[in-house]
Amino acid sequence: MDLLFEYRTFLLAGLVETLKMALVVALGGTLCAILLTAGITARSRLLSRPSYALVELLRDLPLMVTVLLVYFMLPMTGIGLNPFWSCCLAISVWGGANGAQILRAGLASVGKGQRETAAAFGFGPVRTLLLVTLPQAMPVIIPPYVGLLTALVQATSLGAVVGAQELLRTGQVLIEQTTIMRGGSPAYLVYGSILVVYFTLCTLISLIGGRIERHFLRPWSAADEARVETQAREIETAIAVRT
Repeated sequence: MDLLFEYRTFLLAGLVETLKMALVVALGGTLCAILLTAGITARSRLLSRPSYALVELLRDLPLMVTVLLVYFMLPMTGIGLNPFWSCCLAISVWGGANGAQILRAGLASVGKGQRETAAAFGFGPVRTLLLVTLPQAMPVIIPPYVGLLTALVQATSLGAVVGAQELLRTGQVLIEQTTIMRGGSPAYLVYGSILVVYFTLCTLISLIGGRIERHFLRPWSAADEARVETQAREIETAIAVRT
């Protein structure tokens, strides 16, 4: 523990970089997921088919390969990104492709009759999506999407492969320098501490996701209870009339 305290500033800098990367990939992955979902659910085949092919291509590529492709291939096209942004871009597009299928499946779980009823009341497509379809789909979307977000946060550790100075990379540098200068490897201590940090981050995401899920489930649970109570009263009334 003395070693961690001695190099706390160095490790905290890596932690801050990891938190920044986690925030960027969460927002970037969500944005990519929304755009790709709009593409694969479009009525035009000229848009839906290329979008679907892109989603499947990104999902089938290993994330490590995606990170290396973005880092080494983009400079060949004249786009120069530092390790931080190249890693964020790779993880975001990979997460967006997987998130798109989660969003598509969640929206498809809402019955077609709901959209037809909204249209009958004069709701436009955007209003129907935001006020009718999406709230009902959220309980289906949130659990797998929270799992995806935790995977994206864990994937930020791949930044160490391309030289991003995130938490895992700073831990590796600390282990190497300590082993060379002092002898004996503090790998168990450093990697164990990194494990605790990632576990804490992912646990917080899961807890927040659970609260959001319960928020969207509550109105529908109350509606179901009210409907059951109404049906029970109608049955009781019918029995009383017959007797």
